[in-house]
Amino acid sequence: MPDITHLDAARARKAVDAARRAAVVDGRGRVAFDGCDPVAATSGGWIALGAGGSPDEPPTTIGHFKTDLRLAGVTRLPVSVARELARHRGHLYLDGIASLTDGAAAAIAAHAGGGLSLDGLRRLSAAAAAALGDHRGDLSLDGLRRLPAAAAVGLARHGGPLFLGGLERISTAAAAALALHGGDLHFGSLADLPARVAAHLARYRGQLHLHAVTTLSCAAANALGGRQGYLCLRGLRRLSPAQARGLARHRGPLHLYAIAVDDAVATCLGRHSGALLVHLPDDLPAHRLEAILQHRGPVQIAGLRTLDAARAGLCAAQPCPGGIAGLSYLALPGVATLTPAVAAILAGHRAGGLALDGLKTLTEATARELVRHPLLALDGLERATDAVAAILAAYRGHSLSLRSLRHVSPAAVAGLRDNPALELPAAPR
Repeated sequence: MPDITHLDAARARKAVDAARRAAVVDGRGRVAFDGCDPVAATSGGWIALGAGGSPDEPPTTIGHFKTDLRLAGVTRLPVSVARELARHRGHLYLDGIASLTDGAAAAIAAHAGGGLSLDGLRRLSAAAAAALGDHRGDLSLDGLRRLPAAAAVGLARHGGPLFLGGLERISTAAAAALALHGGDLHFGSLADLPARVAAHLARYRGQLHLHAVTTLSCAAANALGGRQGYLCLRGLRRLSPAQARGLARHRGPLHLYAIAVDDAVATCLGRHSGALLVHLPDDLPAHRLEAILQHRGPVQIAGLRTLDAARAGLCAAQPCPGGIAGLSYLALPGVATLTPAVAAILAGHRAGGLALDGLKTLTEATARELVRHPLLALDGLERATDAVAAILAAYRGHSLSLRSLRHVSPAAVAGLRDNPALELPAAPR
């Protein structure tokens, strides 16, 4: 769609109609999707069922593709235009809007077909925030540099993911209000996290993303340690032993991407309960890896690219507290190659699932060893020879996930389809 810089109500209606694409069922009962259509191709195949239609559409029409509508050149949003744009069923990007009246906010908040992005806004009144709080779908306000407590109260009514990537500071009162928000909270620039703010955010029950936090005080770490729920601290660089002990009390998924891991931190991470994602250097000493693998829950270790027999043995020995009821998983997404000997050791892992999504291809010898694992994910595997496919097709475990396997022969596909334990993409080829 050409860049539009000015909209009145009539042009807004045309823009919405131009972004609409009928979803039609073909003769074999599948949705006919035109990936070459520059508008429909942005939908990712999402379909709005019961989205309405016109009398000239075929009876096989079942709805419409949810398409993106990007109007970055539009800088003004009158109420009449907002009402028309709110009809769009798909993601709506209005990132050129620098100011928003309360009436326009109420009108555009009626948009219910996908995410709404207003990243050009620099300020938001309490009334406009309350109106946007009623929006159903993702809400992105990454341009806001400050958030008054009254506006935070309004946004807390929102029930979907809320993106506040531009906020560098937040008051205690605003944090207390956002703690009542019903969706996910994303902070991309909030580097300063006072203990009182951390204590309020720790009460929040949705997914909490604090991407810009690089250091934590002991008080803030202790506050977050009392949290139950998803916590992402991907920018955190260092923890003292006391801070690590405080954060280790956290219960739920914990994502630490860039943390420096010494002996004390490794021991504390091993005592965390929930799910843990941590990025470790490829040369991490074995005793620290062993300490982290004592973790009581699913573990994803990014950064490790190579596995020798000794490290594979540590991974295979991952404990499974609680027996079958406590089944976990181990994910090693950075491992791109495995020798048959190392694969044989990993196949002895029994603490739940084993995910090796960094493997793009497999040799026959490595495949024979890996298929002995009872809950295996190889979702990065893209191609397989007929011999490797035959080994995978003979899998006898509980589940083998092959969601990216597309380059296989028709004969191999038939064999893979015959095994109900295999999870395959819709159309391997």
